[in-house]
Formats: sequence, structure tokens, C-alpha cells
Amino acid sequence: MNIWLKELLKNIDNNVNEQTKIKIMEASGENCPFTHLTDDRLLEIKSNSKNEFDFLKKLSEEWRVKIEGDNIYVVFDKCYCPLINEDIKGASKTLCYCTQGNIKKKFRIGLDKDVDVLMEKTILAGDDECRFKVFIKEGNHKV
Repeated sequence: MNIWLKELLKNIDNNVNEQTKIKIMEASGENCPFTHLTDDRLLEIKSNSKNEFDFLKKLSEEWRVKIEGDNIYVVFDKCYCPLINEDIKGASKTLCYCTQGNIKKKFRIGLDKDVDVLMEKTILAGDDECRFKVFIKEGNHKV
């Protein structure tokens, strides 16, 4: 499976523009069966939160959310995707757009707001961590 997936990602990289890759992979990531934070658990955290800030704080205690000043990040210290994490050598960072879509969905559900997510770093691209920045779509949001 690992070899097949790497070949699939290579073919996507060679035949599809970046915007289309992101759209395809994010849509797939929204329904990832391997997510570490289930929608049910996310909704439980949400229902036990007083407000948006409280939700983000609780989420950061239970998941890989980091609040740094006014910025919200999701950070992974290694690749946790079971489709590729046993042998990441030669794997394309295109797979990480799947995680980006999953993160986007989690924050959209948890905050009842549209969000954008930017993949800043990824282990599959050779970085020391995977780092996704979350942008809440509203004027001058302050955490």
C-alpha cells in the first residue's frame, strides 16, 4: 500500500496544479477515518466550553493545538498518518493537504465559523514538524 500511495501522490503532483491538489486532498481529509480527534469528542469539548476562547484552550489541552499570541496552530511532532508513517521516505507533502482539510473541518465544527488553514511546515517536506496555521474568518479576531 505504501508504494502504491507514494506512486499515486507522485502522479497527482505531476499531473495536477497545486490549487486542484489542495481541493482534492482537503475534501478527502474531511472524512479521514484515522483522525485522532473524533467529531463526537470535538462536539463534547465544544458543549463544555463557555465561549470561543475557552473552547480553544480546552482543545489545546487535549489535541495538538498551540496558541501563540494571537495565532492558532496545529502542530505534530511526527507524521501520524497510518497510510504512510511507517516509511515516509519519498512521500509527497501533497498527502499533508489531507490533514489540512481535516483540521479545517475540526475548527469549522468547533467554532461554527469558516476557517482557512495554511500548511507552514511538514515532515514530508523535510521539516522538523508539521505546522498548520488556522485563520478564523472574521474581522480582527483576537484569541
